[in-house]
Amino acid sequence: MGFAREGADCVVVDADAGKAERLAAEVRTLGRRALALNCDVTSKSQVENAIQRAIAEFGRIDVLLNCSGITHESDFLSFTEAAFNECIDRGPKAYFLAAQTAGRQMAEQRSGKIINLSTTDARIGSSESTGNSAAYSSIDSMTRAIAQALGFYGVNVNSLVCGPMESFSGTDEEVGERLRRIPMGRLAKAEDLVGAAIFLATDDSNFVAGESLYVDAGYSNAAVTEDSFRPAWGRTWGTFEVPPRSK
Repeated sequence: MGFAREGADCVVVDADAGKAERLAAEVRTLGRRALALNCDVTSKSQVENAIQRAIAEFGRIDVLLNCSGITHESDFLSFTEAAFNECIDRGPKAYFLAAQTAGRQMAEQRSGKIINLSTTDARIGSSESTGNSAAYSSIDSMTRAIAQALGFYGVNVNSLVCGPMESFSGTDEEVGERLRRIPMGRLAKAEDLVGAAIFLATDDSNFVAGESLYVDAGYSNAAVTEDSFRPAWGRTWGTFEVPPRSK
């Protein structure tokens, strides 16, 4: 929807045809054209068909946002092979298939932007994130390689990395543990990613390639700041309000 608000026509690809159509309908409410496609992003033939239908509808592809990666959380010793494979299939494999197929069109155009959505599991690990860490670190390194391959054709490839989201389903204590590393006092909203995505999709990022742009409020770089070095209102584990500026 952020792309649509900026004037983009959109192709919405999802394994759930109804979900794709609902989002496409939202895009149309903004006066933009939208095509909803049902596609298994782990299937080379289905990805190629989706890309070809997009080209047939709009004549070109200016931006590809890969965002099919999933999160599996499990104790390492009981983490299943099937779950691990799903992380890889829906992550680096799907991103590779889409980037290669769309990349061929972009190379012909001599322009395009590819954005690979990733998470902080690409850089930091926890015991429940084995599959996520393998998938997203692969996506980040693959992003750098594809950026080198497609840069010759005027195509920019970058990764957009999100931090802990407010949709996190953990306990209050687990949410609080993450907030201790985020001085802003809240988890990320989906809208927090939009500005960075627009930057990577437009001419403003024409000289940015192979980078991983972290939108995580410093979460992946931070140790926990001790309470003695926090303002009193920043010591809570819950959401807090930054006090107004004193006159």
